[in-house]
Parts: sequence; structure tokens; C-alpha cells
Amino acid sequence: MKKEKYIEIVTTPIGNLNLIPQKTLHNLYKILKKHYKKVNTFVIEEKKDLEKLIANSPDLVFSGIKYLGFEKDSVKRDSNKKIWFPEFLDKHDILYTGSPKEAIELEFDKSKAKEIVQKSGLKTAPFFIAKPDQYRKDELPLPFPLFIKPLFEGDSRGIDENSLVYNYEEYQKKVESIFKEQHTSSLVEQYLSGKEYTVAIIEDFENNSYNIYPTELLAQLNSNGDRILGFADKVADKELSLKIENRETKERVSTLALNAIKALGARGYGRVDIRMDENGVPHFLEANLVPGLGYGYFYRCYHINTGKTHEEMILDIVRKHLRR
Repeated sequence: MKKEKYIEIVTTPIGNLNLIPQKTLHNLYKILKKHYKKVNTFVIEEKKDLEKLIANSPDLVFSGIKYLGFEKDSVKRDSNKKIWFPEFLDKHDILYTGSPKEAIELEFDKSKAKEIVQKSGLKTAPFFIAKPDQYRKDELPLPFPLFIKPLFEGDSRGIDENSLVYNYEEYQKKVESIFKEQHTSSLVEQYLSGKEYTVAIIEDFENNSYNIYPTELLAQLNSNGDRILGFADKVADKELSLKIENRETKERVSTLALNAIKALGARGYGRVDIRMDENGVPHFLEANLVPGLGYGYFYRCYHINTGKTHEEMILDIVRKHLRR
């Protein structure tokens, strides 16, 4: 029997502001339609659509939108005209999946997230922010090797075999490349040489607890002999997602991920990336508070740890949010 709940799956064609791919949206609709009485896909194209959504008064909004913009340049990352979608829903007492504005803002800027994590007493690699030609060779704040990635982009965009640098010339080239191609400053970190992990987390509002699903990620060796999980590897699906067999490692990685989620003020669900240093100590890399809900990392974490299906994962997320 279908449950008496009304769910709106919200999307938008504006810019690149919708983070749920069309195929995943379609799959979400099919799954939820099987189990709930009323499920719609709501498209936001104009500002007035926001008021229509509120007037519909759904029991839950399933969203992959961080912010919206309806004026010229308002879709830009640094625009002060943006409308933070979670904040808008909070103001109208509409229940939604995922984190509030304050947490999304921190995830939006990787350096801010790392600063919050540091202030909470959690480990993350030392870092600095750089633009092309900002530092001379003798002015770099950290020693080589360094790992360089875009300050704002997600999904490993801008990360490739050239992200790990061993000298100033390589550093300059990569920072310039990110500025030119990704249109952002670089986040430059002290390189962590240990294993990499990703941890999916679903909050259980009813029991005031969290379900934690960690896995190890193993990237293929690149042309330089390094295991760097870059954008091209993710698109080609070349990396392996492995069950963590060592109980102590699993516990340490899970604890760090949960503490990071709490420090960032995240809610509902999210995914945290972690890497070990040369001594096997886990360090926070970054958080994804609007993780993909297709068959990517979040689902792999869930399935590897529970053995459950993708449909069960989606229903699990929705059930827990409806109990908030």
C-alpha cells in the first residue's frame, strides 16, 4: 500500500544549478511513485515558480539545488543576488532533503570547510589558496610535494595526473591551468601519500543517530606512477570501491567523517572524502553535501556496507527525512 505522503522532486534548467542528472531524476520519480501516493517533478524556471512550490505545500522536497538565480549574472558563484534554496524552504517551513544554507555555504568553498574542520580539532592537510603568479619560488607557504585542485569545483573537476607537483614549475603550470580552465583559484595542500576513502552518511532523525558507510577508493596508477583519483578516471569509472576489512581503520575513518559532518552543520545525508598520511592517520579532504544519488560513490558505499539495493537506499533516505 502506498504511503499518504506528497513528494516534489525539484529541478531547474537554469545554468548548471541542478546537481541531479536527468537520468537520476527519472529513476527517483519511478522509485518514489511506487511507494507514495503523490509524487511530482517540479521544474523551477522563473522566480514565481518558487511561490507555486510553496503553495503546493508538499510533505517533502527532494532537491539537488544549492541556489537559484533569476537575473543576469545571478547564477554566478560569487553573485550576491543568488537565492539559497534550502534557506528559502526553511523560511516557509517546507521539509527538504539535505543540508541547510549554512552548511552548503561551507561546502561551496573547500577552504572554509577545511578551516571549520581544523577549528573543531579534526585533522586536515595544511593548505593555502593561490592564483597564478601570487607566490614566488621562495615564498610558497608549504614544501613540496603539493597537491593542487580547484577551490570551488566538485566531482574531481580539474584534478588529473598533473595535480601532484614536486617543483615550482609544475606548481605554476597547474595553478595557471585551473585558473584558466576552471575559472577559480587553487586550493594547494600538503600531499597525503596514504590510502583514500569515501564515507556516505545518512542521518536517522527518529533515533537521533547516523548510519555510516565507509569504503576504500583505489585509483589506477597513472602515467607518473601515482594513484590520483581525477575527473577523467571518475567519468571512465576506472577506480575500485573496496570494503574496508580492517576494523580499526573502518572505525577511524567513520569517526572522522561523522565528526566532520557535524562540524560543518550538515544534515540529512552527505559524503566525506578522506585520505591517510604516510603514517596511516586519516585526514579530511572535503565534503559533498549534495552527493550523486545514481549508482556512483554514495550508492557504492551504501551497497558495500549493507548489501541493499539502490531502490532501498532512496527509500531509506526519504523515510528518514520524513521523520525529521
